[in-house]
Amino acid sequence: MSTDYQFKPHEQPFMLGSPATPDHPTYRKVFYLLIGIFIGITASFQNGLLVANLSQIQGEMGLTPVEGGWISVAYNMTNACITVLLYKIRQQFGMSLFSKITLFFLLSATSMQWLVSSHLLSSTTGISIDPYYLELIARGFSGVVASAMTVLSIFYCLQGMPAARRISGLILGFGLVQFGVPLSRIISPYLAADGQLEGLFLFQVGLALICFGLINLLELPRGNMERVFEKLDIVSFVFFATGLAALAVFLVQGRILWWTTPWLSYPLIISVVTISIALWIETHRKNPMLQVRWMRSRTIIAFMITGAVMRILLSEQSVGAAGLLANLGYGNDQLIVFYAIILAASALALVLSIFTTNAMDLRRPVIFAVALIAIGAWIDTGVSLNSTPVMFYFSQFIIAFAAVYFMGPMVFEGMFRAIANGPAYIISFSVIFGISQTVGGLAGAAGIQAFTTIRTQMHYADMVSSMTAGNPAQMTQMLQGIQRQATVAAYDDLFFLMAVSATITAIYLLMVYFYYLYHKRNPLGKELAALAEMMGKK
Repeated sequence: MSTDYQFKPHEQPFMLGSPATPDHPTYRKVFYLLIGIFIGITASFQNGLLVANLSQIQGEMGLTPVEGGWISVAYNMTNACITVLLYKIRQQFGMSLFSKITLFFLLSATSMQWLVSSHLLSSTTGISIDPYYLELIARGFSGVVASAMTVLSIFYCLQGMPAARRISGLILGFGLVQFGVPLSRIISPYLAADGQLEGLFLFQVGLALICFGLINLLELPRGNMERVFEKLDIVSFVFFATGLAALAVFLVQGRILWWTTPWLSYPLIISVVTISIALWIETHRKNPMLQVRWMRSRTIIAFMITGAVMRILLSEQSVGAAGLLANLGYGNDQLIVFYAIILAASALALVLSIFTTNAMDLRRPVIFAVALIAIGAWIDTGVSLNSTPVMFYFSQFIIAFAAVYFMGPMVFEGMFRAIANGPAYIISFSVIFGISQTVGGLAGAAGIQAFTTIRTQMHYADMVSSMTAGNPAQMTQMLQGIQRQATVAAYDDLFFLMAVSATITAIYLLMVYFYYLYHKRNPLGKELAALAEMMGKK
């Protein structure tokens, strides 16, 4: 897009920091859309490849589980923290410049990972770098880049959509994030064959290199930028980022070391104190970065809780079913079809969500998604030592469908509530949604780990107490068998708990839905009216 081109009134950027939306020719729209999809999938790979290969990375580098946990912390803390600043970075520096800089650093870090893992660096230069610390740096950059690239993907998808369906680019961009884990599980056995990580790191280098080339080949249309950062932004961000990072440490390391570990109380205290200070600063600022009063309103708290609960319920798949199959001895190479089915369900849900999401009825798809999670969890109850991946195909298909199908309406509702109050509220929505998903996912995984561990110990104690004394030589083998039975029984309890929780959530949401239907009110009525008025003035 030429810098001399003068945008027509309807092509102007919707808000500060967003690109303009000119009337592109069809071929350029197609390229924008394809680039947006590729960038979105690459963003989802940043976390997916870590989740799928963490145990292998630990084994190859000779790391303890705690050291492996710090790798997860590095990704999640930076991913959650950058959300707070990303909106203002776009406003002052532009999304294009920020994306190029972050992709450059990611490309540098992943290139070093590959050079170190393949021993090319040490053999050619004699320089030796500890691969563990390099991995921490690379994963930290991955967290920043994944958040930035998700937004970048949305903007590219918006450019590629017809004007009448441009908002569908929002659903597409957020929906692509769900593809990362199943895609990574499918391709990881081929990338890291024979336990070697060079192929995995080289793949990451390739993705970063292609994305870097694509955003330079076809840049986003320019937007409006101005100086928006204030000194208190940095102070507030430091406190907020410290709190989110400490919370990530607590949730990740807590499930590895166990929650009674004495030093874990420190990151939890730091998290509570620093986040409270950040919110206090924002509440009393003249030009706050976060609209705290709006964020603590009843409707927004309900929205945040719904998003977090959905993410926790969806842990039934990412941690529950996947964890059970791993405990039953199934590796990534034996679960390729399992994850291919999950990927197909995600793709189907994304397509249906794009074409069926109705701005006037955003609650019904969410209720439907929660009901699907409940059905899937009920189907999964009754697992045993003889359970195979095939038995989970249908239940995990509908849960994976729900994971993507709820995303569009949730994003729509949050965006409507934010935009109706003014562009300044967008950053607050971004923080609410991003943190509810990241922290909700970590909390769900931590809760499941704690629940299954406790229930495994209880089942194990019950089973051992009912044993009869036998040949001491056979006792070890018998105890190992009992341990496996106790683990499976604990996961069965988990599926039952998830099924009950999802059922109660669905019933509650359904009651609220019928309440508004009976009173002939739209829960987003005020916001939709405000948006209609804003569009009428344009």
